[in-house]
Amino acid sequence: MRWDDPKLISSSSKFLRLKQGENKVRLVSEVGVMGKHWDNRKMVGVCIGKDEGCPHCAEGNDPKPVWLCWAIDRIDSKIKQLEMGYTIIQQLQKLAQSKEYGFTESPPYDITIIKTGEGLDTEYTVIASRQDTELTPEEIEKVQDLTPIKDIIEKRKKITEENEPF
Repeated sequence: MRWDDPKLISSSSKFLRLKQGENKVRLVSEVGVMGKHWDNRKMVGVCIGKDEGCPHCAEGNDPKPVWLCWAIDRIDSKIKQLEMGYTIIQQLQKLAQSKEYGFTESPPYDITIIKTGEGLDTEYTVIASRQDTELTPEEIEKVQDLTPIKDIIEKRKKITEENEPF
């Protein structure tokens, strides 16, 4: 394997972690939103809902919204869970609403998410592919077998409620 091969450090994880620079992905599911609680920049739990007795909310720790969807990581072609913050979601929504790149469910093209900076100085830029591309039959089959995002969010809430790690 060559040193410049992106697969050298690719992860087999079920979570897609955006790396510095360009991250080419294909969003393949609906998007769901959940709240996450943080303490000193460390995630301490998924919000189960203030009205449902969330202990973090009761302590005055307000949740930050995180959007979740399934995405194909074009480095290793694996389907992974992608968590996105407001900056990325806002740019995707602008694409969805545009005349040229518009979509309702998931975009019919790959996107590149460019990550620059670190920590609180991290910035993200979303760029749409210049042309639509069909998913391969293998990708379509894998997408059909995915757990719905709303079920994953509910599972994460339950795990947090039971105070168990993911």
